[in-house]
Amino acid sequence: MTIFLVFGLFAGLYLLWLLFRLATYALPGAAGISLAFWMRDHDYGYLAAILGGFAAGVAVLIIGQFLFTIIRSPIVRLAIALLFAIPAGIAGYHAVLGVVGLAIDPGVMRSSLSWFGGFTIAVTAWMRLARFEIPGPAQAAAGTPATTAR
Repeated sequence: MTIFLVFGLFAGLYLLWLLFRLATYALPGAAGISLAFWMRDHDYGYLAAILGGFAAGVAVLIIGQFLFTIIRSPIVRLAIALLFAIPAGIAGYHAVLGVVGLAIDPGVMRSSLSWFGGFTIAVTAWMRLARFEIPGPAQAAAGTPATTAR
């Protein structure tokens, strides 16, 4: 019985690790799934719906990262980052709520942990999106890696 508890603990920790790693892809995943269901409901066929949904998800991810790297306006960058971070936070909240719900009864502690997990996962998604920087002219000439201003 103890070995199953240990395996359960590792499985829960692995799920949380996966959640942090995949948090950036909440918006592209939702866009791709939404388009795939829309295409299937409008009789495009299953293969076309799957390929269209995959293409939409990849396009949203690439366009979002590209726009985040080339736009220098802090307000627009904030808006793009929020577009990726808010869905990740919502997905993180519900995922943590489900995982924590396996061990804790409903109440303040479960809700607090879920809110904390959702916020943490949103911040993680924001930071993962922000790491895509293109070097400026001075950095490209010097061959130094792109860093943010202090």
